[in-house]
Amino acid sequence: MGKGKYPWVRTALLCGATTVLSLFSSCKESGETENTAAPLVGGDRDEHGCIASAGYRWSRVQQRCIRPFEEGVRLLPVEDPQDSSAVLAATVVFSADSLRAEVLLPDGETSLVLDRRTLPSGGYAWNIEDDDTYNVRRDEQGKWTVSRRGKVLFRAE
Repeated sequence: MGKGKYPWVRTALLCGATTVLSLFSSCKESGETENTAAPLVGGDRDEHGCIASAGYRWSRVQQRCIRPFEEGVRLLPVEDPQDSSAVLAATVVFSADSLRAEVLLPDGETSLVLDRRTLPSGGYAWNIEDDDTYNVRRDEQGKWTVSRRGKVLFRAE
């Protein structure tokens, strides 16, 4: 192999060596690593392991993470919200034996657990020790309602 026969080989080797040296020189010398990773999707687990960004929320009556919009009864506010920008629904979720109902209020935080009571008419209502503070029952049309002290707040569609 003569000196002038393959002049491009020398140029390629020189470029390759320069590239390798520049890569090594750009590495950090200290043991610190730069944290540039984006937050992980699903990294917002609550104390029960429910991933809020995926729509999961802990159900006290079912003792597991649920997606209320998939498993519960959706109830809309009876009165129009003050700001008409969004309508926030409440959800009612029942325990497997239907002895307890959980009302998930639209604030995303409040959860009320109510016990089933037999009504004199033969139906059922769910409330807290008959104090009628919050009450879940079916109305005359068979639609689920959530009321507070006799005033209907939410009704199923």
